Amino acid sequence: MKKEHLIIVIQYLFRFILGGLLVFAGILKIQDNTSLFESIAYIPWLSIGIKSLIIDFLPYVEVAAGSLLIFKIFDKVILPLTGLIYLSFLIFAIWGLNTGMEIDCGCFGNLDNTSFIGSLLGGEMGWRMVIRNSIFVLMIGFLFLNPFTFTNFDT
Repeated sequence: MKKEHLIIVIQYLFRFILGGLLVFAGILKIQDNTSLFESIAYIPWLSIGIKSLIIDFLPYVEVAAGSLLIFKIFDKVILPLTGLIYLSFLIFAIWGLNTGMEIDCGCFGNLDNTSFIGSLLGGEMGWRMVIRNSIFVLMIGFLFLNPFTFTNFDT
């Protein structure tokens, strides 16, 4: 398989994973945004208005952006938007780790940590969340690559 084909396959896999996670997380938050509300309440440097916007609209933005990312619709807008979403999640995880927050981030609603999905994704602030979100940011960064720029490097 040529490099550009492999890159395209990996990009579609990453689209499905990252978009699917946004849709999944958004739906869980739409059903119950209590954990999101509690985690946003801990951020002292955000105004009440911004906190309210995040709590009210983030779940719907996640579902819409995740769906559009999966189906590669409006890519010129969705790729930077999802990159910004995942980067903000990473910054929040780093900030939470540095401030010693010991709460559930609300990333996946009230997903129980005893379930397989809950234990895999986790919502507890800590190194695990920082590493997970760093991987997601690297994955979204990989989607910005143009696979056909690598054709000149075939050996």
